[in-house]
Amino acid sequence: PAPRRSRKDFVVASTNEHALATLDRWRGSIEPLLVIAGPPQSGKSHLLHILSEEAGADVRLLDDVNGHGDPRALLSLVEDMREKGERLALAGRGDPADWAQGLRDLQSRLAAATRIDLVEPDDALLQAVILKLLKDRQLRAPPELAAYASARLPRTCAAASSFVAALDAASIAEGAPIGLKLARTVIANLSEEPHPA
Repeated sequence: PAPRRSRKDFVVASTNEHALATLDRWRGSIEPLLVIAGPPQSGKSHLLHILSEEAGADVRLLDDVNGHGDPRALLSLVEDMREKGERLALAGRGDPADWAQGLRDLQSRLAAATRIDLVEPDDALLQAVILKLLKDRQLRAPPELAAYASARLPRTCAAASSFVAALDAASIAEGAPIGLKLARTVIANLSEEPHPA
C-alpha cells in the first residue's frame, strides 16, 4: 500500500514540529522559493505532498533535487519561476549548499529561500514513525513493538522503514504473526547486513 501522506498523517515530534508551521507560513507568504532539506525518508516528500494537496497548481514542486544532476538546469528553473512570478518548492537530501555543486548564483538563491531542515528522529519520533509505517502497511502489532525496535535500531527514518518492510516480508514468508519474537529476528538479520562504505 502507498504511504499515507496527508497533513494528519505527518508524524510530529519536538525534532520536526517547526516543519508544518514553516510550511504554512511560506504558503501564506509571497516568498518565491521554499527549500526542504533532510536525511532520507525524514518527511521531505510528505511535506511536498501536503503542499500539493493544499496549494494545488499555485506551487511547482521538485522532489529529490539531488537526483536531478545539473545545477545549471536547477538555477534556470529557479530563475524562470521567479521571472514568471510563480512559486517553487524544492526537496532534497543533505545541505542545500551542496545541491548547487559550487554554482554561486544557485547557492545564493537557495541560501535566500525559506528553509525547512528535517533531522533524524529522537526516540519518541522513531517510535511514532514505526507505528505509522506499520499502519501504512495495514499491519497489526503489539503496542510495545515500536519501543522495542526503536531501542535497537539506528536512529534514522531509513532504518525504521527497512525494519518495517523486513518485518512485513518475514511475517509473510514465515506465516508468523508480527510480534516481539519476529521483530527480534528481523533486527538481528538487519544488523548483520553489510553497510555501504
